[in-house]
Amino acid sequence: MAITIPALIDFEASCLPEHGQSYPIEVAIARTDGESRAWMIRPLAAWEHWDWSEEAEALHGISRAMLECDGLPAAQVLAEMTEFVGGCAVYSDAELDEYWLEVLCQGLSASLPFPIRYLGEWMMSRGYTRPQVVAALEEAKTLLPKEHLAREDAKRLAMVVRLLMESEAA
Repeated sequence: MAITIPALIDFEASCLPEHGQSYPIEVAIARTDGESRAWMIRPLAAWEHWDWSEEAEALHGISRAMLECDGLPAAQVLAEMTEFVGGCAVYSDAELDEYWLEVLCQGLSASLPFPIRYLGEWMMSRGYTRPQVVAALEEAKTLLPKEHLAREDAKRLAMVVRLLMESEAA
């Protein structure tokens, strides 16, 4: 049976696109039912000469050595992500996350397994006001303050969605 709850995705990358040709190094998906998964991605051979930013490494705390040692094969990550998402609608707070999924899929000559929608559109379609969104973001940041870690970022976004949905029911 397909899961119909929202899921939030977040990627970390070797550097930001404006700093060169970068690739995804970590991805996490958090569902609004509280379940989450995170994967470090072992770089594909095709990405060997792509750029790496010391600035990005300082933010996410993942080194090239960690990826080589603890990263999973990209095909395994894509398969496990796809299974974990199931029938969830997947959202992100940035267009870059869809870009990283595309880079991952292109590197594997695979089709996109699911679309990534923009979270702001979901919020607008449900009629949330700016004060409601800001309050949910502030509460989620208080409870999950770590940033630039894919799992924490995805879990925080899922919490924002959960808090907004709970406010509807109240």
